[in-house]
Amino acid sequence: MYDNLSYWFSSTEPYVPNEALSTSVTVDICIIGGGVTGLSTAYHLRKTDPHVSVALLEGQIIGYGASGRNAGQLIVAAGDNNFRAQLKRYGADKLRELHTYVHEGIDVIQTMAHEHNIDCDLSLTGYLLMGLKSEGNGKLNSYMKFSQSIFQDQFLESIPECDIANEFASAHFGSAIFDRRGGQFNPLKFIRGLKQVVMTQGTNIFEQSPVASIERNASHITLRTGRGVVRCNKLVIATNAYSHLLHGLKDVAFERNQTPIMVYANVTAPLSASQWQQLGWARRCGVNVLSDLFYSFAPTADGRLLYVGGYYTHAPSGNEMSPELSNGFMNCGPKQLATFFPKLAGVPNAQSWGGPISVTRDYIPHVGVLSDPRISYANGCWGHGMPLGARNGQTLSDLALDLQSTDTRTWFVQRDKSDWPPRAITPLIVQSVSSVMRYGVRKKASKLGMRFDPE
Repeated sequence: MYDNLSYWFSSTEPYVPNEALSTSVTVDICIIGGGVTGLSTAYHLRKTDPHVSVALLEGQIIGYGASGRNAGQLIVAAGDNNFRAQLKRYGADKLRELHTYVHEGIDVIQTMAHEHNIDCDLSLTGYLLMGLKSEGNGKLNSYMKFSQSIFQDQFLESIPECDIANEFASAHFGSAIFDRRGGQFNPLKFIRGLKQVVMTQGTNIFEQSPVASIERNASHITLRTGRGVVRCNKLVIATNAYSHLLHGLKDVAFERNQTPIMVYANVTAPLSASQWQQLGWARRCGVNVLSDLFYSFAPTADGRLLYVGGYYTHAPSGNEMSPELSNGFMNCGPKQLATFFPKLAGVPNAQSWGGPISVTRDYIPHVGVLSDPRISYANGCWGHGMPLGARNGQTLSDLALDLQSTDTRTWFVQRDKSDWPPRAITPLIVQSVSSVMRYGVRKKASKLGMRFDPE
């Protein structure tokens, strides 16, 4: 039933979800959302206070959303690529804190995988931010200058164009920046492994249990799923791109906190040893093109190449959140891949899929407490969700337990968050911005000989 959600679902072992909630349960803390944020929150709650009772509700199955449909890269990034505007708006100290926070999220994933023997094909190779010959080094220089200003350049190494030419069989790659943090893994294997750890700790996980309503009174919070009821003292909302679908929080405008955007991915058939040798790719790390073209390539553990890009995006309206396909990227993606890597001409796609990312109005992730102080939340993963979600679990745990910690006092938790306009017009705004970006991508891509088909 769920195998078509992504390559990760198709390539993992058959999965039997937990039973849906069908009774009445009373706990100290309830978590909505069975992705990396929700599971990490449950993990850190029970680790911090083994006596606190926790229930987790997932509307579909564990990893159904972005946690099971992302590109499998672990990178250190936050916000958009307008680095100058970020510095002007927030200042170097705050941005350093935010990027360090995301970096720590990679450490959280590594630690959990190691301590609990979670087999998730974790490979800490680092990753490349790649420039294009046709665009010169302007964006690379801007990123390096930005990284220096927020004291992150200690992790970076500039790679000259001649070295990249020796490493990759691509006529379009120019110079690059290598970031030794991060790498690749199988996110769904990690999520399912973490689920088992969390259950062993004592958290009750109910899958296929969508929350139909949230009711609040002075003594407790009640969540109804249609078949069951959870009563709790504290609520943690870890639904990211699905946050606007929750009912019962209109008085705090929670449906405007973020907006979902569907992005799309392709993965090739397995490449032979000869094909990999022809490609070069000695580091076997992810390659993220630092350009408005927005392309990203990552090797998988079984020798495929997974890639996203080209601003094939869709802003869902209303309550429609199906993981639809992009006809344009599904059909044109292999040709665009061959433009970057001519040796891969004719290599077929094995699978295409879509998945939702969550975007806040200013692109900076939201973590904090609602005007009802019993409810904490996180969203706005913006395509960097696995490290961010893992790290957010620590912060949300502290917030739910009313702990005063460095995490709960950090600026992006304490700041006033800006909301999107009403839901009726937000998708139109997002789609308009995406169309403008894609028009620019088409112009740049035409110089590389790429073809884009209409959706």
